[in-house]
Amino acid sequence: MRDEFVGDPIAAPRRILVVKLSSLGDVVTATASLRALRRAFPAADLRVAVEGRFRAVVEACPEADGVVEAASRSRLTPGHLRDIGRAIGVERRVRGDFDLALDLQGTRRSAAWVYLSRAAIKAGRGALRPGWRTAFVPDLSQHAVRVCAALCAGIGVPAGDLEPRLSTRPEHEAALDAILDCALLPRAGFVVLNPFGPWASKSWAEDRAVELARRVAGATGAAVVLGGGEGERGPADRVARASAPGDAVSLAGRLSLPEAFCLWRRARLVVSCDSGPMHAAAALGTPVVALFGPTHPERTGPRGPGHVVVQASRPADHHAFRRDPQRVHMGALDVDRVADAVLAALGAAAANAAVAPPAGPR
Repeated sequence: MRDEFVGDPIAAPRRILVVKLSSLGDVVTATASLRALRRAFPAADLRVAVEGRFRAVVEACPEADGVVEAASRSRLTPGHLRDIGRAIGVERRVRGDFDLALDLQGTRRSAAWVYLSRAAIKAGRGALRPGWRTAFVPDLSQHAVRVCAALCAGIGVPAGDLEPRLSTRPEHEAALDAILDCALLPRAGFVVLNPFGPWASKSWAEDRAVELARRVAGATGAAVVLGGGEGERGPADRVARASAPGDAVSLAGRLSLPEAFCLWRRARLVVSCDSGPMHAAAALGTPVVALFGPTHPERTGPRGPGHVVVQASRPADHHAFRRDPQRVHMGALDVDRVADAVLAALGAAAANAAVAPPAGPR
């Protein structure tokens, strides 16, 4: 099915459940579709089923009215089904039945949420979904935002603007102020370096990150902040220790996700591998230099203007990251190529900042 296809419109639902359980980048890219649903159904109560570790993404999306929290599980067990039933049961008792349930994930787990919602209209991603109004496998060669948009189009909701967007809250901005002050970092204007990720095949070598931090700090005088979650704390700390004094400071694993949103929003530039932080930074309006190796940027690259993708070796298959433990494709990405892209992007960002009004919390 093509993403420009728009199915027959449905009657305005009173309550909507959107299922997008994970991961960070996937939930971020779904925010454009949440905006499309809100535009189509402005009076609806719009809830999102999402794993608890990613609920901050939904809370940073003003179009959503709230979260139905899902457990972080990979298998659909009887116990998991009972947990889903209980979570939905609480929602139905407190706020009433769902009229529409839309699966943007396309897994057995996400389909279970749709079935157990007992929504009058069930729709979304999947090859075989008895009882659903629409169920299909979209064109996965397209960007992830277009995949979600195609699923919305199947129930008569046109995509409109496809750019993911996130916002930040004053209390999280204030918390970040305190963290930056304690780390002796400026409150804005730094460069965030996030060359690591949950897949080793998508991560850049630590020694190259050290060299990039040295070049950026030396050429621009900007503070370089190493970001990432708890899983990246170890490698980020090693890069910071291996760097010359003042070249890089690690905050990896030290920020909540809402505080990390504030960090990425304030950065002059975010340098990131193909990961959730890359998508979040772009959705917050920050320029991104994206380091790509074993994946295809046309499917998972940063959305919006002003971003740069750097890729030296391109696999035939987008899912080659599952079969590249030696990091062949990321290994082809040398420091010179990345540093040139980063310094050029910083120059462009400085030029844009000179003519743009100051940005406040989004």
